[in-house]
Amino acid sequence: MSIQEVSPGRFVVQKFAADPLGGAPRRWCKRVQGRAAAEQQEKTFEAEASEWTARQRLIGQARAKGVALALPSMPTSANGFADFLEEIYLPRARKKLDPQTIRARAPSIMVLAQDLGNTPLHQIENQIDELVARWRAEGCRYSAAIDRLGRPLNRKPRPISDAGINERLKILRAILGHAHMQAKVLATRPRIQLLKNKRANPGAAEPTRYFAPEERVRFHRYARTDVRDVFEVGRMLGTRPGELFHLRVGSVDFKQKKIWVQATPCPLCPGNTWTPKTGCFRGIDICPDLMPILRRLTKGKSDDALLIENTHGAPYSRLVGSGGQFTKTLRRAGLDRKGLSMYSLRHTFAADLITAGRPIREVAALLGNTPRTCELHYAHLMPGKTAEAVKALKAIEPWPTAKPVVIADNAKHAKNSAATKAPKTIKAA
Repeated sequence: MSIQEVSPGRFVVQKFAADPLGGAPRRWCKRVQGRAAAEQQEKTFEAEASEWTARQRLIGQARAKGVALALPSMPTSANGFADFLEEIYLPRARKKLDPQTIRARAPSIMVLAQDLGNTPLHQIENQIDELVARWRAEGCRYSAAIDRLGRPLNRKPRPISDAGINERLKILRAILGHAHMQAKVLATRPRIQLLKNKRANPGAAEPTRYFAPEERVRFHRYARTDVRDVFEVGRMLGTRPGELFHLRVGSVDFKQKKIWVQATPCPLCPGNTWTPKTGCFRGIDICPDLMPILRRLTKGKSDDALLIENTHGAPYSRLVGSGGQFTKTLRRAGLDRKGLSMYSLRHTFAADLITAGRPIREVAALLGNTPRTCELHYAHLMPGKTAEAVKALKAIEPWPTAKPVVIADNAKHAKNSAATKAPKTIKAA
């Protein structure tokens, strides 16, 4: 067993076990966050390795006596996709995977179950092209057709991207991989190729979207008071949505005029701890216009209370998926079709600083990104940068003209030279 820290707060837990039947050794590996989660995963791998070793020994003893065993991990009836999902994969996924991972995979698993039905597992590999063509023609599929009050949802069809198709194929590949590696239903692991359209269509590239000044005024006009606070805090701090909705009152330091983004306890996150995306903590300076809003949001609250009252982003914006009061405000303001989202507040923060002429390194430190990432997204907003660059270009100078040759002077000079060099003739008397 080995626990290796690959980055701050992130660990890789591995376990190897020799096969008593003489086969290849078995390997368990998983990435987790936090030392406590790594130690818990180590205990889980120890139990699984012991169970697998005992099972392999039992198989060896049965083979030596000529007895055939039917183990729970080697089913013979669940050879159809729907049966395999219901009997084997989903019970194992609910037990082994994080709840957040299961919620994220649920829409794709629903689509796969509807389209594949009880297709034999060994035939799915031959239907991938047909599935991809059907998904591309159909577009996105919604999991719900009615709302909580039973009213039908009038949702417009949207095309599905290659990234969405690849997400479904990845989950299908994981399911079939489990059928081959753990459940032993498939003799060979199917080869499912992902779409490799890396280049976008001509004209498909778009600049990073941020709130223009007139769009900010329009949003404020149609927003509630609490939504305005979320908008202003996100716009003047530049935090990611996950960082914004996990900020605590104790994270605000009014003496140093900073907000500290760091790991905080969260009962809804894996391991009951929320960790920033990069795994590192950072400090963000508070601008003067944000101080009154922060004083009002922190008044009368304990240090452990959330700065913005929410449940993993709700009701303002769900951290998994989309929707919420922020999206509804965009719709009321007529900004929902312009590519704006909760993440656009972070882009607005960076765009304002870059446009004001602040160096890339300062903006990157506040965002928690590398300078290279900021250059790729916001360098085109730097005032005067391209104007200084084009000053190095010069116009083409005309071809220099040759000096004219004076033919008359040359002829006269040649005549005088010939007369000088010619021998003198003396006439006889």
